[in-house]
Amino acid sequence: MRKYILLVFVWMCVLSACSEKNIMEYSEDTLYVYFAADATVDSTTYSFKTFPSGKIHMKIPMRSNGVWLTKEREYTVSADEEFTTLPSELYVLPEKCFFPAGQAQDTIEVVLLNGDLLKEKTCRLMLKVDETEWIKEGDDKYSRAIILVSDKLERPQWWTVWDGGYGGVPYYNIAEYLYLGAYSETKYTMFLEELAKDGVEFDGQDKMILKKYSLRLKYRIEAFNSDPENIASGEAPLKDEFGNEIIIPAVG
Repeated sequence: MRKYILLVFVWMCVLSACSEKNIMEYSEDTLYVYFAADATVDSTTYSFKTFPSGKIHMKIPMRSNGVWLTKEREYTVSADEEFTTLPSELYVLPEKCFFPAGQAQDTIEVVLLNGDLLKEKTCRLMLKVDETEWIKEGDDKYSRAIILVSDKLERPQWWTVWDGGYGGVPYYNIAEYLYLGAYSETKYTMFLEELAKDGVEFDGQDKMILKKYSLRLKYRIEAFNSDPENIASGEAPLKDEFGNEIIIPAVG
């Protein structure tokens, strides 16, 4: 919650520093390019604990408005240096981006790299679209993308967002409700260990990976808890850092 409040504060500072763009003035050849996520409510958090390769390739959805393109339009993105704390050597931005003709949506790729600094603190990368004569930023709320990155174990976004429900209305978190149960660092560390056995990196997208390794963790814990030696020594049932029994609800 404190991190969310800080992000909102940072972004409000950006809005106060930016010129008014609430009304976009369209011209015959102006393309407004902006990030799909609302920076006042959305940010993306990555931990290299879940990407042991030391490199994260992240896809960032982009949108456009204004002139309807009949041929691709070149543009660039850069770090907003006033609000970026991630050192430049720890990220790679595309040299050039091209918005396709006839499309209002696209993606760009940004590469994040691990470094010793990230073991000590979480750093922020704030991206912006570079304005030119023919490329302009969109609405203020979508003119920045906020990315947080560290090499510390943090609860991943896919274990927090409401992404499950019925009738198109999400009201629960799939990872918590169906597969892994309540979050704890002990449980998450064990889940990462199961992924590492197969050299798998999980970004929250492929739910089949989530199901497979949640089940594998469940069977591992069940085997530990049923071992007579662990029972006799009082180590079973296995508990997390809070002293709570680790329960994995995943079903086959």
